[in-house]
Amino acid sequence: MNIIIEEIDITQYEPFEYIAKWSNDPDIKYFIGANFTEGEMPDCDPKKLYKSANESDNKHIYLIKDGDRPIGDLSIMIDPPHIKRKEKNTGWISICIGEKEYRGKGIAQTAMIYLENECRKLGLKRIELGVFEYNKRARAFYEKIGYKEFTRIKEFVYYQGKWRADIRMEKYL
Repeated sequence: MNIIIEEIDITQYEPFEYIAKWSNDPDIKYFIGANFTEGEMPDCDPKKLYKSANESDNKHIYLIKDGDRPIGDLSIMIDPPHIKRKEKNTGWISICIGEKEYRGKGIAQTAMIYLENECRKLGLKRIELGVFEYNKRARAFYEKIGYKEFTRIKEFVYYQGKWRADIRMEKYL
């Protein structure tokens, strides 16, 4: 594997097609996206992702590649309105290893190191993330690399016939 992480050019449409494909993957869509209504989660539209990215100046989106092949994505939002602890210079991060054969290979560890370094370069002092209570593997991973739970938002996301909590975790840089 030749893992490369690079910030996308948000004026290019193609990366958003990959991100939408991964966001709609039934194996992971309920782990990387929030279902705010009872029933099936609606699919992601690459046009909406593209438009949203081009309307925001506080978001950085990255592709994870194996050589030239896109295999996942990362993002950092600076001081977004949905953070729970309203501290200036907070980065909200997300990570997705989209291609199934790359999951469980240590790429998330590499990606998190990259994200934390990018947050430092951006002058951020704190990182906040949300992980759904049923995503035990991700929760254990974040705890292992130093993230601490600081609150839960009850009945936040709908999954397998029930409303579930969103666990908010943080790490100071």
